[in-house]
Parts: sequence; C-alpha cells; structure tokens
Amino acid sequence: MAKTALLETRTATLLDLFGNGKSYRVPPYQRDYSWQEEHWEDLWNDIVEMHEKADAYHYMGALVLEGKTDREFLIIDGQQRLATLSLLALAVLDRLQQWVHSAIEPKENEERSKGLRSRFIGEKDPASLVESSKLFLNETDNGFYQDYLVQGREPANVRRLPHSNQLLWQGFSYFRKMLEQRVSLLGGGLQLARFLNETVARKLQFILISVDDELNAYTVFETLNARGLELSSTDLLKNYLFSRIQTKADLESLQRRWSTIIGIVRQEKFPVFFALSPALQISESSQTATVQNGTGNRKVSGRCVYPPGDVGKTGGIIFSRF
Repeated sequence: MAKTALLETRTATLLDLFGNGKSYRVPPYQRDYSWQEEHWEDLWNDIVEMHEKADAYHYMGALVLEGKTDREFLIIDGQQRLATLSLLALAVLDRLQQWVHSAIEPKENEERSKGLRSRFIGEKDPASLVESSKLFLNETDNGFYQDYLVQGREPANVRRLPHSNQLLWQGFSYFRKMLEQRVSLLGGGLQLARFLNETVARKLQFILISVDDELNAYTVFETLNARGLELSSTDLLKNYLFSRIQTKADLESLQRRWSTIIGIVRQEKFPVFFALSPALQISESSQTATVQNGTGNRKVSGRCVYPPGDVGKTGGIIFSRF
C-alpha cells in the first residue's frame, strides 16, 4: 500500500468495497447515470470471458473516493461502474427470486438471495431490522434506484421517467435478459450465486484511491485525467474547475451552481451550450469579466476560478455572484 499526505492507494475487488458494512454515496451534483447498451455489453462480455477462465481477472480502472468515516465514502469518480455492477447484482437476485416463486430449490435459492443481497445491496440493522443500502445515487437517480430497483418493483410507465432513470431500468433489464440466455453456462442457483460471489465480486479489480478531503479528491481526479483517463469535455471542465477551488465555501457554491446549470442544459448538451455562450475575457488585476455579445460589452464581477497565470492561456472562466 502506498501512502502520501494526499492519498492512499490499493487494489480492491467489489467484495472489498461492499464488505464490512461500507456504504457509498454519489454527491448530488455529480452527473446522472449515463451508461447505455454498448457499455453494458462490453462489461458483460468481459465478465463472461473472465468467468470461463479460472485464472483470469479484469481491471476496472481507478475508483476515487473521499472518506467521510471509516465506513462511509463519497464517490468522486467511478459511480457509473459501481451503479452498473449493482444493476448486475440486482438482476442475479431477481433470477434467484424467480426460481423461488417457481418452486425450484425454493429454500436454498431464498437463502442464497438473502445472503447475496446482504453482501452487495443492503444490510438489515440487527436492532431496528431496517435495511440500509450500500449505494446511494445522485438526486435525480437515487429515488428510483432505492424505491424500484432495490425493492424489486417494476415502474408502471418507463417512458415517463427521467432519461437517466430509464437507463437504469434498461441496464437492469439488459442483465436480466443476459442471465436468462446464459442458463446453460450459469446453471442453477448454486452456479448463479457463485457467478456473482466469486467471478464478479472477486475477479473484477479496481485501483482504489482514497482521500480524506474533497478538495484533494478533485486534484487527484484532475491528475488522473492528465494521465489519459477518457472523459467527456463536460467532465473535464467540471473537474478542472473543482480542482482549482481553494476553500470549502467556494467549493459548495460552485457545486450548487454547476448542478443548476447541468439541470437546465443537460450533461450531453453542455458542450454545445458552452461553445455558443458569449466569450468571457477576464482581467487579472480586477477579477472582472467582459462579456462579449451581439449588443455590446458589459462588465460583471466574480471570482476567477482559474489561477491568474492561466488566464491568458485559457481565456478564463468565472462563476458570477449574481
């Protein structure tokens, strides 16, 4: 294990992540769930190939977490992968429950379902008997994830759901269909439980990067991107801005403003919005911006989120105090 003042790194499996009562929360300002069939298919094919080879492992990339306590973590990068693996786990549980209802090894499959659910989805408090989820998504997606997917309920009208909620349901449905088609490979309840508990949980490996400060988390994320992490232009901009913030108050302000902008413009449309927005010219000395538009120039004040030395190279961006 390598340690610095900034971060701690180690290799971790899905079982390491979800074991010992740990829980993970996607910050409310993070982007909505966005994986689609091409991503689910790539992941599924990698897992099936790995399942068929006894000594095979699969690298899932870096996972950046901010530790709030020794059991509670914020997901700075990796929420798409963790959410998708949870969808796969829920599809396995759904398959086991189908066998229970069809009287196929009902007692054994019920026990398998309970054990896997407790390990990967949520645990019941031994005193209150209330189940606590291991994964919490962002503001847009968490209600649907907890109330429908985790509870095993089917939405009445999928088309009326927010787009990211639809993708969550479609991802769950994709893995459910793949499991139905792989009966010959996965066999009955014993083989299916081993598929999740052994192959998925122990042979998918992350590089776990843990920090104890949110500002450090964005600095780490920006460094990872500089080393070749593939991200959308929207993610690049957001995480660069967040990595440059120096105080908690400014970080919270930027988080709220970013969430508002993305809620209006949408994640996938932001590059077009940004390209068509009026140009900003920032004065180093006065920290004011001249907005160039079709009707003339006007000055607005605000805090420059790029350091002064970067203004001439990047053109600069501000977030206004209005």
